[in-house]
Amino acid sequence: MVSDLDLPRDLSEEVLSRIPLTCMRKVGSTCKKWNTLSKNRFFANKHLRQESEKAKGFMVVVMMDYSVYLMEVNLSDKDVESSSIKRHGKLISDQVDVCKVFHCDGLLVCVSRDQTRLVVWNPYCGKPLWIKAPHRRKIVKRYLYAIGHDKSSNSHKVLRFRAYYRRPTDFRIYDLSSGSMNSWRVLDITPPDWRVQDIHSGVSVNGNAYWLASEYEKSDLEYERTFLVCFDFTRETFGPRLPLPFEHFAHDTVSLSPVTGGKLAVLFQPWDSLRVKIWVTNKIEPDAVSWESKVFLSVSLKKSIHHMFQFMYTGGSFFIDEEMKVAVVFDEEFNHREPMCNLAYIIGVDGSLKKVNLGESSHPQFPPHACSYLPSLFQPN
Repeated sequence: MVSDLDLPRDLSEEVLSRIPLTCMRKVGSTCKKWNTLSKNRFFANKHLRQESEKAKGFMVVVMMDYSVYLMEVNLSDKDVESSSIKRHGKLISDQVDVCKVFHCDGLLVCVSRDQTRLVVWNPYCGKPLWIKAPHRRKIVKRYLYAIGHDKSSNSHKVLRFRAYYRRPTDFRIYDLSSGSMNSWRVLDITPPDWRVQDIHSGVSVNGNAYWLASEYEKSDLEYERTFLVCFDFTRETFGPRLPLPFEHFAHDTVSLSPVTGGKLAVLFQPWDSLRVKIWVTNKIEPDAVSWESKVFLSVSLKKSIHHMFQFMYTGGSFFIDEEMKVAVVFDEEFNHREPMCNLAYIIGVDGSLKKVNLGESSHPQFPPHACSYLPSLFQPN
């Protein structure tokens, strides 16, 4: 690292303020003065504001083909066709394949493909924290993960539990403030009477994690009673079942997404229909939820897609912009004549649709997964 650069502070700030988020850590490693300045709270907040103002839409983290990328979604106030998605760069090095990614308060949790390691970090200013995932056998079981915020201790925690077509078990939690790689703590939680499939990723809203769950006793795959469940990171326990604004069959597409302002959105597409609906909450807490009386989006894709089409029920991660009245859904597209590719579907509330090609998929049946990203100064350790 260079000891110093002979530049005035105001000029150094101006130079650093023009550096993209994905390059800040590399720049900080070249010069001690710049490294110190980049971690200054006043400058960092100024830089984050400038990055936010430059973005016409919002930043998202997208996992594709076991890699993680930062992308900018630019939405147009004219029409969907004028909107675009720009890839800024890879957020994590090639030293690990990532199979799951989660976000909370600017912190990302990336789970390795073999599920033996996790990396928690702040892409803006943090040093990656590598965590060993505990397992007793050589064959690693399927686990669900989530990251949240303990409001009583003002610390972030990572939850892990086993859940694969069965009642959740083996609940463990990792406190990021502990500073140790192996300080997983076992939680004394009675296995609940519901199940969560590992195809459904948890999302963080107001520091708590939410999943789509169904009744454990139901063995009929044609119909299951489905609902939301929440893990409260402050109380370190699950809340009661929370109702969804619809009922659905097992192979319908259902996906959850956090919304600006501490709200939750849910996307629903029946397996035999081109109609897509999205609801948004007006209240969301660990033990209570209520939904806006008016559906945010209810459109038929017949005008744009002239064949039977369904967002993958193993994928379909999405975001909405309430002001622009647009939804963006990430998925795969299969064409018998061409290689499978990763796509983003930009959908207007009027039913207009634009497909954005994100590149050829080298791992079919492993659709891209997107989660919101808001840069922050939180440190993982």
